[in-house]
Amino acid sequence: MKVSTWNINQRSGQGKQIPEMIAQELAKQNSEIICLTEYVKKTDNHSQFCSILQTNGYTIFEDVRTIDFGNEILIAIKSDLVNDCQVITIDNDDNNPNFLQVRVTIEGQELNIIGVRIKIGGENIFEDFKNRKSQLDKLIFNLPTHENTIVLGDFNNGYYKQNDDTHSYQGKPREFYSYPLLQSEMNKAGLTVHTPSKENSWKYCKLDHIIGNIPISNVCYSWRFLENPDYQNKVGYPDHAILSATISL
Repeated sequence: MKVSTWNINQRSGQGKQIPEMIAQELAKQNSEIICLTEYVKKTDNHSQFCSILQTNGYTIFEDVRTIDFGNEILIAIKSDLVNDCQVITIDNDDNNPNFLQVRVTIEGQELNIIGVRIKIGGENIFEDFKNRKSQLDKLIFNLPTHENTIVLGDFNNGYYKQNDDTHSYQGKPREFYSYPLLQSEMNKAGLTVHTPSKENSWKYCKLDHIIGNIPISNVCYSWRFLENPDYQNKVGYPDHAILSATISL
């Protein structure tokens, strides 16, 4: 099964509409499972966007709580795969990541699909990274690590080089939260972080990952959506690569 995750850059409602090109590019991906981060329900064309996904054969899962112009997660799964589904949420305050879990039975196998975005912000960058680590801790606390699980989204882990480890950032904000630390903490929880070796997902950084305890392969970033004639380089249009992978149950 192909899975894709994409930060669509709605920035807490600064993007007033979800651009049509997002649905177009998702249709090109033709993934069985889609996760969107920085997704906002209170856009002018939210219902229309969801209708397009449904027409393309997806069942949509989102947080039923109303969050005024706040970033959320949307998960869409091909309808012919969906059986016995359950949606699980956690508090969406500043101390928790954006989080949406869908527990679904696919071809007789139970799978937990968890969309996540580690939140950023604050005037003090050191406190910001400490808060990101706290969000990671809360994410891991809520993971069903003894069941088939994938976690995908934007982890806002900062820049890293290939051979960095958890000791590479002494005196820097990344001392408190980084990609090597994300790998280490997920490994302790029995999950493996999968990140494309080529390309970046945002500017010069790899921030978007797929994590799991099931077989994951063919992990890649794609920027081909930039070729869409309707794409514009501004808030409300995606500024992250699409991350795709193949999963097996």
